[in-house]
Amino acid sequence: MSDTTFDFLPTVELLQLLARGSLRQNLPKAVRLWVILRSHYGGETDPLKLQLGEIFTYSNWSQKFFTETDRYHKNYTIPPNHDPQCPCAQTISHWLFDSDLGVDKEEWQQSFLKLYPMPQQDLERLLSIGIIPEEKKGSNQKSLPEGRLFAVTSKNLQYDFNALVEMGWLRVQKVPQGKSTRLKTLYSLVKELPNFAITPDNVSSDLGMGVSNVILNDLADFFDDFGREINGEQRFFLDIEYIVRRQLSQQMNGIRKQLKEIWGKTQICPIKITYASARNFQRHQDEGEQYIVYPVCIYYSHRAPYLFAFGQNPRDESKIDWYDYRLDRIQGLQKLKWDEVNITNFSPEICQSKTPQLIESLRAQAWGFDFYKPHEVLLLRFDRYFHSRYIEGTEREEIFKQIPYKQAQTLINNSNSQAEEKQVILAAFQARSQSDIYCRVNYRVGDYNAIMRLRAWGPEVEVFLPGHLRKIMADDIETTRSFYRK
Repeated sequence: MSDTTFDFLPTVELLQLLARGSLRQNLPKAVRLWVILRSHYGGETDPLKLQLGEIFTYSNWSQKFFTETDRYHKNYTIPPNHDPQCPCAQTISHWLFDSDLGVDKEEWQQSFLKLYPMPQQDLERLLSIGIIPEEKKGSNQKSLPEGRLFAVTSKNLQYDFNALVEMGWLRVQKVPQGKSTRLKTLYSLVKELPNFAITPDNVSSDLGMGVSNVILNDLADFFDDFGREINGEQRFFLDIEYIVRRQLSQQMNGIRKQLKEIWGKTQICPIKITYASARNFQRHQDEGEQYIVYPVCIYYSHRAPYLFAFGQNPRDESKIDWYDYRLDRIQGLQKLKWDEVNITNFSPEICQSKTPQLIESLRAQAWGFDFYKPHEVLLLRFDRYFHSRYIEGTEREEIFKQIPYKQAQTLINNSNSQAEEKQVILAAFQARSQSDIYCRVNYRVGDYNAIMRLRAWGPEVEVFLPGHLRKIMADDIETTRSFYRK
């Protein structure tokens, strides 16, 4: 048995380490891992500490941790709230704040909001049911029944055990199970706990932790595990296509530092940028044009970083709206004071509601990078084999919603296409196989990134709606074909 004791409280800093990614998305799992660690490594007076053998199974742990295990905690089903004394009856908030091992709720929330700024209502939902409902679409995380932390299947808990093995908190071995070909999983405690630091300074400066706040999916785990050399060798490499010219690095570094300084203030000030927009290149050539905007956040997409800002913009200088400014095309940035700005519909009161969380919410509504553009229904037909390989079972499946053939036909009949155009589309649709895959997508009108993706898929996908996009795709294909005619 290990003599090492794990007696840490569930601080935000510790849970962030256990989350191995975004604590905002993985809070329930991180708290469960903390509870399980206390059950293994807690001190002798720890109310969670279990007396297990040197080698034990998941079932050994489950029988000691839960009540009425054989009835409610054995099968791959979510246990009902069967016993107020069973740990599965306790909520996330209970474990964090109300248990004998809990922390101060107000201090914990303040610490959490420093890492993940959000409305108080969203934080309360997260603590109540384990997710923020608006995020559910883009996450595999499901809400917890009644907010009960351990109201999950035994399979989910075994995944938690696997995570502890991967992080070095438990050892595992597989042994034959009698005459069966199945292997039995045995666990044992480690003699020395993994090296970890839980101070706020270390958390904020750690490579993996910083990346996990930026990449809100499992890719962040690779940075956590492989961000540094292992035994003198770098084992993880990330190849990102980046089209910004090196000659602009110094200019971009200056802009980056200015934005970091602005966002570090209590009140964010407006800025005046000189921007060489590709949209207006013929008019301004290389001189650029000036726009007054409220800076919100930076996104990396389209092989370059973009500043998302609210204010004047190249699309319509008379209209105050969102726009994405490619960072390498910002030729200059000047901080302004609010009393120096006199623009209709542009004030501190209006701009303070323009947050990264708002952008995330708008982006989740439709497919496309330009979240400020209107969206409409996109009807696609996929080759079944292609769909099974590149759409089904991936994150794309959340975007491309599969629908029956008849529902797809109804979409065409109810579309806003002109009668003649609608008949042409229907004729093409009825000539296709009903065994193909038909998908409905909410798509940002004219979003170039979405169009480029459809072009890249070539004959594996066909656009039926909207009619104007179908025509664009057809015209582009005809133009390209003309280049290769003999």
